[in-house]
Amino acid sequence: MLKLYHHHTSVCAAKSRLAIEEKGLEWEGEIIRLRERDQHAPEYLALNPFGLVPMLDHDGRIVVESNVINEYVEDVFDGPKLKPDDPYKQAQMRTWTRMTDENIHAAAGVITTAIAYRHVPSHGNQISGQLDPYKQARKIASFEDGIDNVHFRTAMRRYDMLITQIDTALSGEGPGQALAGGGPDWLIGDYSLADVAMAPYMERLYCLEMSFLWEDKPRVADWYARLKARPAYQKAIIDWFDWDISWTDLMHEQGARVSNQVRSMVEEMRDPRYGGWTPPGADA
Repeated sequence: MLKLYHHHTSVCAAKSRLAIEEKGLEWEGEIIRLRERDQHAPEYLALNPFGLVPMLDHDGRIVVESNVINEYVEDVFDGPKLKPDDPYKQAQMRTWTRMTDENIHAAAGVITTAIAYRHVPSHGNQISGQLDPYKQARKIASFEDGIDNVHFRTAMRRYDMLITQIDTALSGEGPGQALAGGGPDWLIGDYSLADVAMAPYMERLYCLEMSFLWEDKPRVADWYARLKARPAYQKAIIDWFDWDISWTDLMHEQGARVSNQVRSMVEEMRDPRYGGWTPPGADA
């Protein structure tokens, strides 16, 4: 039996729900109330010392971290293939999933808190119990200072880079030789855990009224439309976001309020002269 401990709007939980639904597996779920800090309860930490969602219980075998859960589900269960047989294609797939762990998820946390969740006092309760000090510092800054916090522009710049990287991948040309040969429909050619990993982050951008990031990139727009058209996407992401629509409504509402300001930031950062840094003592 598969039991997934998750939260309805968590991007990482959505990622694992999507993999499980794509495999066509039966599962039961338990909602972890993040703002009530269920994830920090002693009995939860005894299973998952990181105090995060999702967490998978497969007949007493505990698996944590969404991308790890997704590969575990792919390797253990029959169903539609979400991982290529070719080791090189597997390496490309993992390069994409690693991006989410390395910085895309951090960027999502910053922009979501800075734009929307800072308007919910109980979200501060979740931040105050955050176990990861780096994550806590980013979220405190985002909660207190909104889009003016020191991390926001960096998060938006990374997201803008990601959209360009996705566009290049769908063209088949990269980004770089290491990720060339993908597209035209999916990131590495065939639909895979690479697309699964990116899907919830695209949905988060859409909810925050940031689809302007791909308004001039029809390949990305079409890829996102293909993702949303998949039945598993509806079950794993849309239906759960609608389970408590107030959070989705909050993101759309607050995202619309700052959309023009954020768009201006992104346009400024797209200037090749933006973001340069000269170390102290170096020649200008």
